[in-house]
Amino acid sequence: MKICILHRFPQEHIKETNASFPYILRENVEVKTFKSINRINNKLKYLKSLLWIFYAPFLVLGRNYDVIYCDDSFPFYPILVKIASPKSKIVLRLGDLHLCYYFSGQAYDILHRIEKIGWDKADRILAISETMAEYIREETDTEVEVILDPIDPRDFPIKTEEKSNHVRVMFHGLLTANKNVDMLVEAAKKLPDINFYIIGDGPEFSRINAIAPKNLFMLCWQPFPIIHNWINRCDIGIALRGKNFGNEVVVTSPFLQYSIMAKPCIVSARKVFDDMDYLWQFDTLQELIEMIQMFSDKEFAKHEGEKMRKYILGNHDAKKIGEQIYGILSNIE
Repeated sequence: MKICILHRFPQEHIKETNASFPYILRENVEVKTFKSINRINNKLKYLKSLLWIFYAPFLVLGRNYDVIYCDDSFPFYPILVKIASPKSKIVLRLGDLHLCYYFSGQAYDILHRIEKIGWDKADRILAISETMAEYIREETDTEVEVILDPIDPRDFPIKTEEKSNHVRVMFHGLLTANKNVDMLVEAAKKLPDINFYIIGDGPEFSRINAIAPKNLFMLCWQPFPIIHNWINRCDIGIALRGKNFGNEVVVTSPFLQYSIMAKPCIVSARKVFDDMDYLWQFDTLQELIEMIQMFSDKEFAKHEGEKMRKYILGNHDAKKIGEQIYGILSNIE
């Protein structure tokens, strides 16, 4: 069986969006992608993402793959991939609902109708949460299977750090308006004895830096291979997302990363966490402040962090999930 993996990021960066990627690779698996694309927010990234819609089909044209695995939720391109390789089985992994982040109203409705054509043409869809799967099943008759978002513990080793008298709260990620990072800024103002760290880059960096109090430290984007060093130094992780349906169905990478390193993580309230019965969700600034204060008790934070690490290892381990994905690709009929 001849399998092709399509992804718009370079092969060395794919595991940053799908940690199970190295465990899918076999002798009968080829990877087709852009050779270079910057994952940090810039115009070139978005231009290349749009070009991917039309570039990806040429990568499989006439190659006679048995299965083409679209390991990337960027919309529309699977439609052209199916046209370019009609005899191939198409498997989509939806790591996000991208259109929800960029469009709303009538524009979203029109584009989503096109997106659903791709879903209908697929032979299997992999959703990263049961919450996402429930939504997709209402939109298409294609079989949907839940394969949880993976994380590789090898990328996030826990090291003994010198203890600090200060409690350290950390957020990392792309700084965009829909993350609602202002709420973390306000929490820092209310909790002057706690140190806050924001690690990232993006269109909101300069504005947030200008309003940050003295106990909030703005650091630049840190490469994936070293982000574990920063997580290791913090006491509490924060995973922020705005009110957008696309955010309701994904747990997001930072949540997995803090949890795998046994750090308690406070998250913006979302349906996917309700379905997990996860307690540490906030809607209001006061709820966020109260949870940070609770986790300022380091023994309590350690207990909750270790509990979540055990859960993540049991349910989101990249090696296990990679084997599940390869099993689907190699046995699809």
